[in-house]
Amino acid sequence: MSDLDPNNLRRFLDEEESYISAIPLNDPRAGLARQMLGLIIDARRSLSPSADSTANFVPVRDILAQLAQLRQRLDQMPGKNRGQ
Repeated sequence: MSDLDPNNLRRFLDEEESYISAIPLNDPRAGLARQMLGLIIDARRSLSPSADSTANFVPVRDILAQLAQLRQRLDQMPGKNRGQ
């Protein structure tokens, strides 16, 4: 998360949403995926138009930190798409 470019917040959120959208509802990771989706929605609501997204970085920093924690937990869980 420390290397996240504040100019690419929307792209980062899009990539995270794409990742969690691939997790089936019956997957053990689905609960965490739903939490992540809620954080992504909150982060998008916090973004305001600007020539570059640097103005958006501070308001969504806490949301992004929570998102990173959930992603780490999600990546550590066994999942149906992982052959486990």
